[in-house]
Amino acid sequence: MAEDDPDRRRFLGVATCAVGGAAALAVGVPVLRLVIAPAGTTTVTGPSEPLDLGPIDRFRVGAEPRKVEIIAPIVKDAWTAARNVVLGAAFLRRPTADKVIALSAVCPHLGCAVGWDAAAKNFLCPCHDSRFEADGPKLDGPSERGLDPLPVTIVDGRLRLTWVRYKLGIAERETL
Repeated sequence: MAEDDPDRRRFLGVATCAVGGAAALAVGVPVLRLVIAPAGTTTVTGPSEPLDLGPIDRFRVGAEPRKVEIIAPIVKDAWTAARNVVLGAAFLRRPTADKVIALSAVCPHLGCAVGWDAAAKNFLCPCHDSRFEADGPKLDGPSERGLDPLPVTIVDGRLRLTWVRYKLGIAERETL
């Protein structure tokens, strides 16, 4: 048998390619799955249930709106989970004993944080001077709409708020 036998050479070439291809697949497929796995799926999940904000007694009837951080007990992405994540903030006001108004603390114009102007008795966005009434409607400024409402209920004497994010910079209220 000669060393330059073409059949032997062809066999060794095919065998080398087969072993190399199998090794590439063994490494490449898991890496490809890791990279492609989140594509087309919701990778970050926030709370789907209303969040407990505590007892209703924390909010006095007729008091000025109070800013409250909205904290999710758990937020998951494609690979990890984080606990006690601050989603944002809301202003809560209790005009009557059995009614609570919750408004997003995000200006619907460009997403700046709004604050309560106690002297003027309305909300003010410091970025572009948009002003909003205590119940949320726009008073003046470049904002296309009023402050976004957040669903809030009273269950067994406790406030339960559903966190909702809205699209910015448009006149109609659309959720993300």
